[in-house]
Amino acid sequence: MRKILILIILAFLLTGCGAKEEPKDNIENNNDNVIQDNQQEQQDTQDSVQKEPSGYGFEYNGVVIYMNTDAAPVIEALGEYQHYFEAESCAFKGLDKTYTYPGIEINTYPLEDKDYISTIDLMDDTVSTPEGVYLGATVDDMIAAYGVDYIESSGSYTYIKDDSKIQFITSADEIVAITYFAIVEGLE
Repeated sequence: MRKILILIILAFLLTGCGAKEEPKDNIENNNDNVIQDNQQEQQDTQDSVQKEPSGYGFEYNGVVIYMNTDAAPVIEALGEYQHYFEAESCAFKGLDKTYTYPGIEINTYPLEDKDYISTIDLMDDTVSTPEGVYLGATVDDMIAAYGVDYIESSGSYTYIKDDSKIQFITSADEIVAITYFAIVEGLE
């Protein structure tokens, strides 16, 4: 069941990888504007990435991890990972990276020569959210910890805070997946 869920999530991530082709006349018209707008876009994008941690934080081995923050200090503080994977990013220029530690998986996205935290997946019941919710907990446990201000769709409960969200996927009133997400619209 867990492998199927992971495959579904990966399918969603990979569906956006198709290349878009612009008509030639649009490309020629846009070339003049690209140079002028490039510096402003880079500054706007850099300003959009969180400077101070906020939103939902996940604590692992004494390290508090927030979405949209620089991944390098987090990875360094966590030490040796069990597994590492990288692939060309579908949404950003560069490589998306995945670091696997006991019980969690951390994914990053590249932006402006840095990697930022994009998702954290809780992989088993050896870890829990700081509020005490873990895989195998009930929907009532989740509501007791996070309240009723969620978006529900087909057994998926999503809580949004600042530019992050935490999603609980349930089956038969039991939490089967917990993922922290960075909200990155407009950063591409």
